[in-house]
Amino acid sequence: MADESDYDHLCVCCLRGIMPTIARKWTICIVWELGRRPSMRFKDIMKDCGEISPKSLADVLKELSDTGLIERISYDEVPPRVEYHLTEHGRELREALGPMMKWAKRHNHLYMSYRKPGFARAPDL
Repeated sequence: MADESDYDHLCVCCLRGIMPTIARKWTICIVWELGRRPSMRFKDIMKDCGEISPKSLADVLKELSDTGLIERISYDEVPPRVEYHLTEHGRELREALGPMMKWAKRHNHLYMSYRKPGFARAPDL
């Protein structure tokens, strides 16, 4: 684990370019789930992320693709098949999210206690 002083010289301004993407609802969930497998199809991402709508998922996938965090591969088949996977930048982002995910799991009960019953349980990482 890095010493907090290792981060003191960093300015949040370096996040300005990517912040709108990574702070968008569902982005972290999608990046996290995509990192669990080599590639995933739309319906599998939707199932793993839970309550996301197809439109929201499509919008976030498009933005993640546009920013170079994921790659969309469309196969010339009938019926059409599309798969998504993390790029190298996406894998680096997922790795950076690891400590945040562990922190959230440790403190989940504090922040989720006001939500609907059963929602506070987090799966193992």
